[in-house]
Amino acid sequence: MLSPDEQARVARLVNAEARARFRAARIAMRRLLAGYVQLPPDQFALEYGKHGKPRLAREKGDAPQPLFFNLSHSGGLALFAVGGAGEVGVDIERIRPLRYPADLAREHLSAAERALRPDWAAGDARPEFFRIWARKEAMLKAAGLGLSRPLARVDTIRGVLDGRPYWILDLVPGEGFAGAVACTRAPAAVRRWGWP
Repeated sequence: MLSPDEQARVARLVNAEARARFRAARIAMRRLLAGYVQLPPDQFALEYGKHGKPRLAREKGDAPQPLFFNLSHSGGLALFAVGGAGEVGVDIERIRPLRYPADLAREHLSAAERALRPDWAAGDARPEFFRIWARKEAMLKAAGLGLSRPLARVDTIRGVLDGRPYWILDLVPGEGFAGAVACTRAPAAVRRWGWP
């Protein structure tokens, strides 16, 4: 079901667990997209932006497909967002111990984000740190930028990146995980589904 470029990406992953997770997430993404584009999962092509964001491929001269999507996976869970309001980005993060939480907060959080807590080194700060991190990555992915911008410049409190506002929704995809979805325009409605 995977395209040659997706198969090549699987082959480059260093361990069997990472390969299996990537393959499962991509197959799920293709199955979900198939319902929107009304094609079998292996019958549509994807292309990638400058920083690797996938989109539906189009024939030369075709108008852009008004379907935006994004995928993220971490620790055995995956998040997939699809919509028509505008470019969308999604991120999931497993909440885990951090070696230098205060240094990470100082380096990667904006001043407004750092002000949310007096002590980012406290153990109970980890969920908040990963919630903000997921919001940052979701915004950067919606912008098609990946991690190409300094994260401290991504303000998730105001929802602004490079002077442009973003709609953001926090998600709790599972126990011990933080997630977020961001969009260049506020959607009219948001629906959530689980898929085992």
